[in-house]
Amino acid sequence: MEVPLHRCLRRHHRRRRGPARRAAVGLSLRLLLVALVAALLPSAGAPARAAGDEPLPSLTQVRAPAIDGVRRFGRTLTADPGRWQPTPTTVRYRWYRDDVLISGVTSRSYRIRPDDVGHRISVHVHAEAPSYRRTVGTARTGLIAHRVDVRRTVRYSVRSKGRVPAVLGTFSRLAQQTYDDPRGWRGRGVRFVRVPSGGAFTLWLAEARTVPGFSSGCSAEWSCRVGRNVIINLTRWRNASPAWNRAGGSLRDYRHMVVNHETGHFLGRGHVGCPRRGAPAPVMMQQSKGLDGCRFNPWPTLAELRR
Repeated sequence: MEVPLHRCLRRHHRRRRGPARRAAVGLSLRLLLVALVAALLPSAGAPARAAGDEPLPSLTQVRAPAIDGVRRFGRTLTADPGRWQPTPTTVRYRWYRDDVLISGVTSRSYRIRPDDVGHRISVHVHAEAPSYRRTVGTARTGLIAHRVDVRRTVRYSVRSKGRVPAVLGTFSRLAQQTYDDPRGWRGRGVRFVRVPSGGAFTLWLAEARTVPGFSSGCSAEWSCRVGRNVIINLTRWRNASPAWNRAGGSLRDYRHMVVNHETGHFLGRGHVGCPRRGAPAPVMMQQSKGLDGCRFNPWPTLAELRR
């Protein structure tokens, strides 16, 4: 009996397709087995879990951390780590100003800095113990205050004399920064408020040649104070002094110093000398001319603030 040609071809294809199909099925089963084994085994480098495949528990905070100390510039804050269960074997500290990390401070104590005034300080306590996950507790202060409260408010105005280029605005701004700085006379309780005109004194930025015109006791070389006039020599403001520059002092620090020095005269302070070799120079020392063994210092010393 003859078999049609198309039936022969169909049988031939089925005989050839059978082994290929079995091979494909076998390969699929092997791949499925490999995937299943990989899913059951921990991957390389994956962190080990506690017994029973449960994540490590956190420490229990029995008493929250706190910050002890007076919240004023110049004082020191100390972190109380609180109480934890179990007791941590390691406690680390990170300090923040308005939630921004203060770089390089990792001890339990923190000495308040000038930039902290008017801001809040917080500490993050990192507690660790074996078989427990690192747990963090936080404490925060209120606003940091100046060294002392305001005891006296002094109003002043700013003027120029002679050919002063367009630096008076910068001069006014930087002078006010000096007056507001917690390291300056503000630490004595004196608050300086700039007014458009008048005030208790006038702060001048004066071309060097005009300075002697305020008094025969003033010279074109230095800054000066005459009565209610606090005069900053433009040449000194621009360039500092030769002695200051030889010692590598910064121009910004010189400007702090000269404003504090001449304003100190207005506040009734006279010139003083170096208290001892290697000590910070009092701001009322004539640092523009030399140091006599002291170190350049643009701010009133604690002794000057307490006097």
